[in-house]
Amino acid sequence: MCDIERSKEVADIFAQDTDHKAQFEALAQLCNKYLPENAAGSVNAQEIIKIIDTVIALETGSMVVSRQFVSLITERLDNEGLNTDSVKTISEGILSIIKTRTISYEDQVCILRLMLASLYEKEGRIKDAAQALIGINSDTSPKFNGPAAVREGSKAQLFIRITKLLIDCNEIDEAEQYVNRTSLIMVDVSKSEITIEHKALQARVCDARRRFVEAAQRYYELSATDILPQSDRSTALGKAIVCVLLAKPGPQRSRLLTILFKDERAPACPSFELIAKMYLTKVIHKDELAEFEQQLAPHQKVDEHGESILKEVIQEHNITAISQLYININFKTLGSLLGVTPESAETMAGDMISSERLHGYIDQTDGVLHFEDVNSMRMWDSQILSTLEQVNKVSDMIVARHPDFAKFLS
Repeated sequence: MCDIERSKEVADIFAQDTDHKAQFEALAQLCNKYLPENAAGSVNAQEIIKIIDTVIALETGSMVVSRQFVSLITERLDNEGLNTDSVKTISEGILSIIKTRTISYEDQVCILRLMLASLYEKEGRIKDAAQALIGINSDTSPKFNGPAAVREGSKAQLFIRITKLLIDCNEIDEAEQYVNRTSLIMVDVSKSEITIEHKALQARVCDARRRFVEAAQRYYELSATDILPQSDRSTALGKAIVCVLLAKPGPQRSRLLTILFKDERAPACPSFELIAKMYLTKVIHKDELAEFEQQLAPHQKVDEHGESILKEVIQEHNITAISQLYININFKTLGSLLGVTPESAETMAGDMISSERLHGYIDQTDGVLHFEDVNSMRMWDSQILSTLEQVNKVSDMIVARHPDFAKFLS
């Protein structure tokens, strides 16, 4: 059937009867020729699209019939027996036709986009699936805004699904926007499963943005969630440990290190030995990092400048650990311990001192780094120890000079 004949057939339907019900029934009969109920296999997708286009173009005013007709087509597309290519072609065609008047077809647009997103996901077209869902107007669609929808968290579930897809296709900026949008509506959501999913996505976004301290905090919260399976809790704990090890030094990171070190579940995690060394301020050697580096995702290996995140963190930790062992150290020795040049060691130490992550000063004339202990309690302990050692030394001298006096005391 040519376009002119099809237009005439549809025009005749509207001309023969002004009753909306009669018009819809006649269009349904026409639809049966190309997309019968419970159709299987392939159908003439282009012919169906042209009929829809003609119906929408010819009907003016209320659009009652065209909405019903598009709904009929949409319902028949939701059929597992239909060829997926036909479903995609028709769905995409309908969306293209009504893109300038979607406000009049909100329910149909919502169903079609949800359908397309599922098909795209099965084909591995993750970004297309995300864009299909983003096109849904969740602020006005009844599917996401009724009292029941709010209680069930329908909009939150939509945002969560979009966020997952955006993370999977590495669109982290957009994913963070949807995580934040979800946070604004979580107060009305009663389902604990949705809350947990949201927290997991918050952790993943923070991780992907290299905000490792925040990610570790959220992963650890998930690891302590009783309703999660034990395997998921263990995975979350392992991710918390990884993120803490990659995080820059600071009070929050130190607090998390303490929590993880003292957690009775932590010793079962592969990276616990590194956590222990970091907590106890012990030097971490390069050969101890090989297994840990294999666990890292690509974004965890290098920063936005292409520099190794782990290398920088471990070197800084090792300088701090060395400061507990030495009063001072020359940069040649420090560079050897860190596996870098003396110049690089001096630069790192200077940066740490200037940002108050390390207390000390640099003697550039002699090429020596001097450490200062600003921990008052540790200084107090050191002074007590020194006094006791002096007392012990005097006692030994008395005993050596006057052995009889020692017998008298015993």
